Amino acid sequence: MQMASLEIVSTDIKVYKPIYDEDTGAVKYYSEVPRFEKDNYNLNYGISMQFNIPLGNGGDLCKRAARVNIEAQELLIKKTKIELSLFRLKNCSDMAKMGVQFVPNSPSAVTCEDIIITVPPNQVVPHKHKLN
Repeated sequence: MQMASLEIVSTDIKVYKPIYDEDTGAVKYYSEVPRFEKDNYNLNYGISMQFNIPLGNGGDLCKRAARVNIEAQELLIKKTKIELSLFRLKNCSDMAKMGVQFVPNSPSAVTCEDIIITVPPNQVVPHKHKLN
């Protein structure tokens, strides 16, 4: 089977488009397609203006919604900071219980530098008694 390419032979005002046989792929005939080319010149000027008129309760409702949204975002930031602090506290305390620490003054030591390990409640601190 021969693959045919699209050949367009143009004259001044007409284009001849080949029509191919579906079975063989050979050109059966050329279809004449008229061309209507004309010179086109276009020049446009424009101006745009927009007016917004609130249809609801005015700007008060929008300002209130913006304040509520800002408060919600601030609460989300506080929540994220608390979660991060609790995560650091848990991991640093688990590491301290295992006896693992970061090297002092290393970049990673900053992670646990403000965490203090104390004796949990209801536990006896190792101590000594004097017997007389």
